[in-house]
Amino acid sequence: MIRWIGLFLFAWTVAGCRNLALGPYVSPRVRGQVLAADTRQPLAGVKVTRGRPEPPPLAGWAPRGAELLVRRPPVLSDPQGEFVLDSERVLTPIRWGGWNSVRLTFERAGYLRFQTNFSLSMLAANTSEGVPLLDAGQIFLRETPGPGKRR
Repeated sequence: MIRWIGLFLFAWTVAGCRNLALGPYVSPRVRGQVLAADTRQPLAGVKVTRGRPEPPPLAGWAPRGAELLVRRPPVLSDPQGEFVLDSERVLTPIRWGGWNSVRLTFERAGYLRFQTNFSLSMLAANTSEGVPLLDAGQIFLRETPGPGKRR
């Protein structure tokens, strides 16, 4: 009896040392590079967000605490213009079928906001850890037209 309890405690301890993935993926890891359309140079500091951009708040309206917790912060591109958005999972008792597309928004001062969708058919593969990976490739942003600039 003592052996069984010891074996159970050992197995329970070993199982507790792993980070178990409890839910299905609802969005893949996305990687890519952002470049200026005219110069083809990498753009650092581009805000990359998944999903639709947040609408501007209404006058007198402040977001609630839970709404702030649900929001994902944008990812900024590095000096080489590269970005990586981590995959997302949810904990749910209902089996989820997967995603059909991933919407990305790219924003940087002095450049036009760019939104695009990537379909499930563009899914590159899985990483060595089994995480679904989408390679967005190169994204080109155009400068905001201003006085004296042509489109």
